[in-house]
Amino acid sequence: MAEAARELHRAYYPSRLPQSRDPLLLLNSLATTTEIWRPLLAELTAVTSVLCLDYPGHGRSPARGLPADLDELSRQILQVMDTLGVHRVHVAGVSIGGMSALRLADMVPDRISSITVIGSTPVMDAALWRSRKDIVQHWGTRDLVPDVIRRWFTPEFCRAHPDIVAEYSGMLESTADSAYAAFSDVLAASDLRERLSGISCPTLIVSGTHDPAATVADGESMAARIPGARFAAIDGAAHMLQAMAPARVAELIVESVLRGEQGSARIGAVDRRV
Repeated sequence: MAEAARELHRAYYPSRLPQSRDPLLLLNSLATTTEIWRPLLAELTAVTSVLCLDYPGHGRSPARGLPADLDELSRQILQVMDTLGVHRVHVAGVSIGGMSALRLADMVPDRISSITVIGSTPVMDAALWRSRKDIVQHWGTRDLVPDVIRRWFTPEFCRAHPDIVAEYSGMLESTADSAYAAFSDVLAASDLRERLSGISCPTLIVSGTHDPAATVADGESMAARIPGARFAAIDGAAHMLQAMAPARVAELIVESVLRGEQGSARIGAVDRRV
């Protein structure tokens, strides 16, 4: 596992501030790369340094050391932190990246300052992911593009931003078939519902009102099960919230990081929705 983690592509962006804060670790969704965070970097590096990585078989990471489950993926992420000498981080993740943030917060609470869980749920539709795996194994990731894009973006966004949609389609198509299949197994098998109550770090759940994969109801339910967690909905956004509403997502991540730096994990009920 350590060898696989060392091979993962990572990108580091130093903070533009002189003071030292725990760095922010950004975790991608399935079939995307570190490039999804580029539109947010100016805002994020204004408060702390940023670390991104490509999962195995994604972007510039080789399709070796494919994780068997979410625990193994989380351990690979920790290995990257260890390799870089990073002990403690804030984490923000989209979709499976959000699930990884939840798992890390429960697995190694002393190493996680805050988590921002974006477009994610503690359990996924297993039948959907088994079907996705079957498609990829027979025809490859290219065959998934039309259906996935319909879930990632709204029709209005696709018409208004064909360049962004094309970029994301390219990331999906370039994901190794073996990696997509392996990560489909991870998503089909993962269920973090019983771990939510054990999460103690400051937590923000972010959902898009048009996300078919991680609905507002899903996000509110998850926030209610995590002690002190807050919830924010982004109107009009589908699954790729960081692409559809980069300024708002960056604002929410910054707020979560600053709250984590204060170390207050619990808040009153009146402050749960932001």
